Amino acid sequence: MNRSTLVAALAALGFAASVSAASNDLEGRVTASDGWVAYRVPKVGGVDGPCCYSVRGENTKKGCDLDNPNGSFSSDHDSSAIATDNTLAVYLKVEHGRVGRVRALADSCPIRAASTIRWIEPVDSAPSIAMLSSLLDRKVDRSDEALIALAYHADSSATRALASRAEPSHTFKEREQALFWLGQARGDDGADVIERHMTTDADPKLRAKAIFALSQSTTPDAYAHILQVAQNDPAEHVRGEAFFWLAQMKDVRAKDDIVAAINKDSSDKVREKAVFALAQLDNGAADEALIELLRGDYPRVVKKQAIFWLGQSGSPRAMAYFDEALK
Repeated sequence: MNRSTLVAALAALGFAASVSAASNDLEGRVTASDGWVAYRVPKVGGVDGPCCYSVRGENTKKGCDLDNPNGSFSSDHDSSAIATDNTLAVYLKVEHGRVGRVRALADSCPIRAASTIRWIEPVDSAPSIAMLSSLLDRKVDRSDEALIALAYHADSSATRALASRAEPSHTFKEREQALFWLGQARGDDGADVIERHMTTDADPKLRAKAIFALSQSTTPDAYAHILQVAQNDPAEHVRGEAFFWLAQMKDVRAKDDIVAAINKDSSDKVREKAVFALAQLDNGAADEALIELLRGDYPRVVKKQAIFWLGQSGSPRAMAYFDEALK
């Protein structure tokens, strides 16, 4: 090891040690007394802010009850909230001197709690991310909230923290959830991590989960990457899932791409899944795609599935086709 490499390695070790110390210091501040404790950090931009919503009739109420573990959770699709709410509030429930639960919400999200919330500020993002990662390692919170909290931190190290949890050393469930939140909140960098697992991971079940995660990403290359998987993955289940999520992405290319692939795939199982995917297209595209299969030179199993799903449609266009075919 040359001198410059050694200096860099020692610097990295020093930085890691300082972050670890800051994480321990933050956890000490958090666990100083029982009850809910909270702090604010910058929230990743351009994504919905997490909150809770309850609907009664035509009325929608926004706000979370911290003490209700079964409360509904959603993201705020109000574009004005996305533009203005740049702060994440992290809430931790301390019981007997230990963190027992984590909640992460947009700072604008109204909250309720049975006891007074103790705020500790300021808090930097790096020790927050390190502490949350440590809590995940210790299985402190059995929900996904600590992962959600990581996903919404603005700091780029949050992407690396989530990426590490998608590696094979973690449980399948944690890997799946890490990929999901990389797609939900981490933009192009998160999509790059997902794409790597989607194309190279040894576990076909995880590759299939990665397809869904990437379909939720805002990265412009998501559709093209998923189409490549639909055409080339060695596992039938993975190719079938890729066709399904292509149809869900509301991309105008989906119908033609899936129809073109049906004759090329050698698996009847994949063909059936591809026809089902076509049946999920909206704005009348599903009926037209299924009729195209019935009129074209396609295998019998394809036409059988197309007839079934066109019958399920029951639309005027579908009924008109059947009337014409039965004459």
